[in-house]
Amino acid sequence: MAMLQILPTRGNQCNKFPLLFLITLLLYTCQAATEQVELQPGAVTSKYTTSCNQYKYFKIKVSNPCVNVRILVYALGGEPNLYVSKDPDQYPTVQSLAWSSYNWGTENITILASDPNFSTGMLYIGVHAYCGQDVATLFTPATYQVSVQFNTPSTSEYLPLNQLYSSILQANKYMYYKFCIPDDCTNVNVKLQNCINATTCPNTYAWPEMLISNLVRTPTLQDRTWKLAEVSRRNIALNHQQPNVRAGHYYVGIYGWCTPNKFCSDKSTCGPCDNYNNGIQFNLQVLTTKIPQNQCKPNNIPSCTNHASTLTLPLLLGLFLASCLVSLLV
Repeated sequence: MAMLQILPTRGNQCNKFPLLFLITLLLYTCQAATEQVELQPGAVTSKYTTSCNQYKYFKIKVSNPCVNVRILVYALGGEPNLYVSKDPDQYPTVQSLAWSSYNWGTENITILASDPNFSTGMLYIGVHAYCGQDVATLFTPATYQVSVQFNTPSTSEYLPLNQLYSSILQANKYMYYKFCIPDDCTNVNVKLQNCINATTCPNTYAWPEMLISNLVRTPTLQDRTWKLAEVSRRNIALNHQQPNVRAGHYYVGIYGWCTPNKFCSDKSTCGPCDNYNNGIQFNLQVLTTKIPQNQCKPNNIPSCTNHASTLTLPLLLGLFLASCLVSLLV
């Protein structure tokens, strides 16, 4: 039996225009409300005003892992508070795992390059307009300007690259240092130098151990690190093509390894602890070789990041009009 089928007319294809337009407008409004203003280092933004208990979002790209990042929110009115996060949290709030500052007036956060939570990529900045009876500004919207500065850490905190550093080491003690590699196209050779020859310096020779990690800030013999692990080798080479070598911070531990005297029958072969009585002088060098860009082939594993896609009004309207045009042609 034949069934009557009512086919939609061309005019019915777009009779949902008001609803679709409202959905488009709503999506655009939501996107605009959470739009992130991209900042440039060193520049101060124009004035922003945020309503009570609302957020305004900014972002800045950090490509050098060896710089401190200072974020300033200059309070011009109301009470702005500051929250800073990284991927995957692109919209930090008071509930987020974030760096934060909620002093009275101007806010100031410095994220140290050596902070283990710091990494290159996007930093996301949320400015919250705090209002309430507990602040002198009561229910005044927050008016403010934002600035981000990249600063080089003090050289006293780091081993100097391509220079000689000297110190004194004691038996069975650790000494710790750090250095930073700014990019993935650098080979590093860390050299530990001291007298290791029992004939040349029978009472002061020693075989200290060197440990290097880019995860453990105070590496020990038991940690998963790069190690010398032998007497004759006195350097550790970090090639940019090694899977775990990447730009960023490295932590160096120098350990005064020695054999206890009671186990050292022949002091010319065992590296006795007695030789450390006045301390052992050693030299440390971090030598770097820049690899030309066309020869640089880093083999490190990239970090996973979430980058939320955003739809703009022109794109949404374009998609809608295209679908409507297709329906008219069918």
